[in-house]
Amino acid sequence: MNLTDLPSNCIFNKVITGCGGTTIVLFNNENYVIAVPTTELITNKTGLTEAGTATITSPSGKEQTVFGLFGIFSYQVKKELKEYLATSGIKKIMCTYDKLPKLEEYLNPSEYRLLVDEYHILLKAYSYRRAAIDGVLNSFKSYRSYCFMSATPISPEFKPKALEGIEDVIADWDDVEVLKVNLQRTNKPYLKAANIIDAYKNDGYVTVGELKSYEAFFFINSVTDIAAILQYCNLSRDEVKIVCADTESNRKKLAGYDISNSRSKNKRFTFITSKSFEGADYFSDSAICYVVSNSSNSNTLLDISTDIYQIAGRIRTATNPFRDMIVHIFNTTGKRDIDLEISYTDMVQRTYEDLEGAKEIIELVNKSDKARKSAEKFLNKEYVMKDEDGSYYINDMLIKLDLFTFKLEQSIYKNGISIMKHYSENGIITNSPEYEKLDGTISNKSKKMSFKEAFLKYVELKNQPFTLSSEAENLIKVQPLIKDAYNLLGADRVKSLKYIKKDIQAAIVNLDADKSKENKAAMILKDRVTVGFNATPSIQTAIAEAYSTVGLDRTVKASEIEKYFDCKATVKRIDGRPTRGYEIYRSKIVFG
Repeated sequence: MNLTDLPSNCIFNKVITGCGGTTIVLFNNENYVIAVPTTELITNKTGLTEAGTATITSPSGKEQTVFGLFGIFSYQVKKELKEYLATSGIKKIMCTYDKLPKLEEYLNPSEYRLLVDEYHILLKAYSYRRAAIDGVLNSFKSYRSYCFMSATPISPEFKPKALEGIEDVIADWDDVEVLKVNLQRTNKPYLKAANIIDAYKNDGYVTVGELKSYEAFFFINSVTDIAAILQYCNLSRDEVKIVCADTESNRKKLAGYDISNSRSKNKRFTFITSKSFEGADYFSDSAICYVVSNSSNSNTLLDISTDIYQIAGRIRTATNPFRDMIVHIFNTTGKRDIDLEISYTDMVQRTYEDLEGAKEIIELVNKSDKARKSAEKFLNKEYVMKDEDGSYYINDMLIKLDLFTFKLEQSIYKNGISIMKHYSENGIITNSPEYEKLDGTISNKSKKMSFKEAFLKYVELKNQPFTLSSEAENLIKVQPLIKDAYNLLGADRVKSLKYIKKDIQAAIVNLDADKSKENKAAMILKDRVTVGFNATPSIQTAIAEAYSTVGLDRTVKASEIEKYFDCKATVKRIDGRPTRGYEIYRSKIVFG
């Protein structure tokens, strides 16, 4: 890429990962703020493990001082930032998305160009990083210029409203290498991954044709599942490098293993979560990238148009013969209970019809102060927000995120044919996978999870968009209180009560009477009524329990479910008998 700067005021599709787009702005003669999704990207580019300054060197030998802004915005960090900004010369600031709005207190945005790197994350991470992403979308126009850059841009159907109308610029390359993906379909993806690890351990390598691979990179977006594989394969600390978020929860799950970063020394087996799917550089002469997707854990279902391309670009060693190849181990969703009798196209149509009706209601509500005060009874706070003036609006990002995840579950991973089709549509060469049935499990039976452990895991799952996994249901069976604790109190309140069950139960009973009972009921029902077919008796039970919990004195009918969900009354044959119930699609944008 022979550019001195990136194009301005646009969405820039650089097409190829690792082509030097970020390097251009780090070393050119323009003041730049580079906003990135994770601290790992800052560490990878600068070597910083805490906020502050670092001197980096370009491939041509040019040196540049960079300020990395991430983590806690402490007094010392603020002091060092002010000192850096007061120095002469060109300024380069790399910050995580959440820090971008805070920067405006310390610099004049009109004197800086802005690069929002790996911008496709704006959609994928919105469910659990809403404040950070809203901050980016609300502040980018205040800069002298802006560029949203990715090799895997957001599809037009999912593009944030704030980016509509912005010019799309596509890089034109003379030669683009074709990605090859080896598809391996099985009923037990994690067991398959474990078998591959055993092959490396037994022979010291695996062969592909006449080539030998001595290292393996496993991309698995679940720390819990990584821990299970490590224990099953009896891997030592010396054999394993794990790149994931360094949190108390993850440290506990990985007890006995260290959490590393992308720049740390390679080991035979490297396990990587979504923390490093984008932007981080890895170097190896012989490593193969293995992507592992388990349909029972929806956050491991990786998008072909974004995640797979990003992973393919992580190995930077030009001499690695496997750098343009990925092995994708997966199972499918087609025969699971959540299988819906609705196509993705029909789901899109239903959603936007519902959305138009919701917009009309909100417009009417916003015209009257009295109406706004009573609106909480029928506005779903998951989708409907309040602005600074107290007026309601629909958060389009959450709607699009639900559709995006629905597409993954119900279209792409539905069966082997559909996943091959989506690879082909994205210009990726694949094989026709044979189905390998494996016996056994990597799951380790252990003592009953404490309330705190179950709650923290539940919070982790809820931070994933449109999760259809049975994991949450299993946690609730172990600790039933976690559901109401999360829905009615929230994670911060439960933490403040030190995860003491009796205090949490007392807090639930004494909830603020001014809060909408309908909203509380809706939040409870969202967990107790699963996406897919639900029989009438189970729906009635769920509604009765929800109403009882929030103190709603109301006759319980199965049809009440239509107030809270986009759904359809239907009859299904279960065990050879016709069973009445409802096909549940998603939570309603506006309650009935």
